[in-house]
Amino acid sequence: MSARIRKTVVPAKNSPKSQATRARIMQTATDFISERGSTDFQMNEISERCNLSKGSLYYYFVDKAGLLDAIFDQVIGDLAVQVEAAVEFSPASFEAIAKIVMTLVKCIRVDRPLVFAMAKELFLSPAADAASADKRFARVLDLLEFHLDQAKGEGLLVSGLDSRLTANAIAGACIYNALASVDGHDYGKPIDDVVREYLRLVMNGAATEKGRKAISAYEEG
Repeated sequence: MSARIRKTVVPAKNSPKSQATRARIMQTATDFISERGSTDFQMNEISERCNLSKGSLYYYFVDKAGLLDAIFDQVIGDLAVQVEAAVEFSPASFEAIAKIVMTLVKCIRVDRPLVFAMAKELFLSPAADAASADKRFARVLDLLEFHLDQAKGEGLLVSGLDSRLTANAIAGACIYNALASVDGHDYGKPIDDVVREYLRLVMNGAATEKGRKAISAYEEG
């Protein structure tokens, strides 16, 4: 009689147990990124820390790229939700812009995987732009662009300002600031001061006299 082959029973991917295991794998990978300041980890390290066989790990994520994509999608989605909540009750465009910048700076400074996620989204090659148009981070840039356009309509910014380019500049500045912190060049500036500096750097050159007064009022407040 031939020996029976023992099969490992793996729960369906949509079961609560599978969802919990998937979340544990993603959190473990996120912990490695936070510990090392990079995505330099191996899948066998994930399986060992999670106490999973390689077969079980690859059941949930076919490769490291798929695991990273899932993490990046999650952190960018969480950021988009926080930004949307921050501006929900902002009556004026400048206040909304300030809240978006504040949320970006806070989230990126404390969430290292988010830095990599945003860098991945923003610094794609031009050929990939069309394919990435529906990426989640576009929700953040769309909101920022909308309120920059509103500020132009309110006479706070010059009418010829490229709002999308300005939105990219703000997000890019936040990323580079966070990357500098990751590399040990955090100068310890309070987040409120960083936000004020961003607003001055990005908006002063494009602001009208009315807009400069709004910036001054924000700084004094």
